[in-house]
Amino acid sequence: MRQTAGRLNRTWLAVIGLVTLVLGIAGILLASGTAGTLAQSSGAGIQAPQPADPALPEGVRDVFAPDIAAVILAVLAVLVGVLALLWLLAQIPRRNQARALRLHGNDGATGYTTCEPKVLTKAVEEETGALSGVTGATALLRGSAAEPELTIDVRVDDRADVQEILEKIHTRVASNLETALETPLRKVAVLFNVTSHRQNDREVVL
Repeated sequence: MRQTAGRLNRTWLAVIGLVTLVLGIAGILLASGTAGTLAQSSGAGIQAPQPADPALPEGVRDVFAPDIAAVILAVLAVLVGVLALLWLLAQIPRRNQARALRLHGNDGATGYTTCEPKVLTKAVEEETGALSGVTGATALLRGSAAEPELTIDVRVDDRADVQEILEKIHTRVASNLETALETPLRKVAVLFNVTSHRQNDREVVL
């Protein structure tokens, strides 16, 4: 019941892909000479490079000549390394359990009640474990008091009616939690572990 950095990975891979695509298109246009033709046709006053022209402008060498250039490159290298390390650390799956929930009435005039998520998940585990065919349950509450999300890992016997257990979790267990939180659950995820003495465990995600 741990979350991974899927959204972060998709975002950064999309950014890197777009940058790489732009650089690739620019390289193809420059190598084929199409870039110079397009520049001349647009009237921007940019002349196409000739085969004998240097690949880099003459002032580029002067930029990297001072000693400060090495320091700047070192700082940039360290920055890129730190960003890469942070991205790598973000790949570690996390539970992302909700913090202490602040429950209050509609007007808030009666004050606030702070409730630890473990208290609610313990009640959810006990209520789910009492269902017929369930041998154990582990619950995790994410989000906030306004937008809570519930994830339950349910261990059931191989002869249990999974559909019936799932219906009872949604209509009874989740409903009781919504009553305690006084707000509807944003998402309810149930992971079934079907156990059997004759073979290894099987997992079904609903």
